[in-house]
Amino acid sequence: MTDDSFRKILEAQESLRRQLEPFHTAMRALHENGAVRQLTEMTERHREMMRVAAGPLENLKAAGLFGPDSELTGAAKRISELVSGFESSFRLPETGEAHRLLGQYEPGGVARILDQYKQQSSELQRALEAINAPWLDIHNQLRSFGAFAELQGIGQALRLAPAFDARLTEALRVDLGDWRVKIAWPAEIFDDPFARSAFYQQKGLDPALTEFPAAAFQQNLLLSGLSGPPPLLIEEYDRSEELEPEDDFDEAAYARTNKAHDRLTRFETQLRRFIEESLRDAFGDDWIRHRVPGDIQRKWTEKRQRARDQGEREWPLIAYADFTDYVPIITKKDNWNDLFKPFFVRQTAVQESFQRLYPIRICTMHARLITQDDELYLLVETKRILTSIGTDA
Repeated sequence: MTDDSFRKILEAQESLRRQLEPFHTAMRALHENGAVRQLTEMTERHREMMRVAAGPLENLKAAGLFGPDSELTGAAKRISELVSGFESSFRLPETGEAHRLLGQYEPGGVARILDQYKQQSSELQRALEAINAPWLDIHNQLRSFGAFAELQGIGQALRLAPAFDARLTEALRVDLGDWRVKIAWPAEIFDDPFARSAFYQQKGLDPALTEFPAAAFQQNLLLSGLSGPPPLLIEEYDRSEELEPEDDFDEAAYARTNKAHDRLTRFETQLRRFIEESLRDAFGDDWIRHRVPGDIQRKWTEKRQRARDQGEREWPLIAYADFTDYVPIITKKDNWNDLFKPFFVRQTAVQESFQRLYPIRICTMHARLITQDDELYLLVETKRILTSIGTDA
């Protein structure tokens, strides 16, 4: 083994150690507060910790980081045991049980607007018959059934209704929260998955939507149509291979992060092409000078020049865009009125959609462990935007 290979292994281990620290801290807090606080509060905090940890730890277990030869010991392995206990509290419905729960279920959020399409019940029934991973919470059956049905409803609504339809946009706020107001991002949410989850819930996320074991959550997303194939990569607009990643990703430990990063990269190439083709077709080859805010123009030009100086090939200027550049271009008054309003309906809805994507965009760029909350926002909002612009896979 070369010195460089050994250095990379040590760096990867240290990166994982840092990212597991919030899980250790959360578990310590449970034990420290258990003798002081009400048992019910401790139980709720324990379950919340397990909900957030379920997705990331599934990938870490797949990478062998909790096996007998793992260097992660003590608290990290204890967390893995707790997640296994959390998973054991879910089961598949018994014969006739799903039908009984369906009769008790009262649609909320997105599921309510599906009444006009008269298809929710049959689609939901097919999903209930198809899923084979334990998903029904033995402690709160109706809550987990409602969350399962709502995820199916979100996927169905995005197939049937215009992606930025006013009713759908309002209904999604019941499930995902209200993100319309411009956000001052708390720095800690990008490193600490528990802080990020708390932030999501402050915005209004319904945590029941992601309170499933990892295998059941993934099947639910697939059956709903939210986690289909990623969009096509438009290579002409993809500079990602030219950019050095902050960390070397371990393929197994960071499988969820890598998958999210790939989907976001593909999404951005599709969006860049849509913006460029729309504005160029309408206003000619000089569209950037006339239709892109001046500060963004300057930033793109400077980035292109730095890339040239480093010997990088030249890309379309929009390929140098940052994630935060798209909303100002789309919602610029003349661009909005002349082109983009029919696609997105309301400017606040555009800002809301991109703000829901911003935390996971930062986390994937900096090799952070991705939670099921993150994944839900990623899949819903990229699908909405791509569907709206006519490029959904």
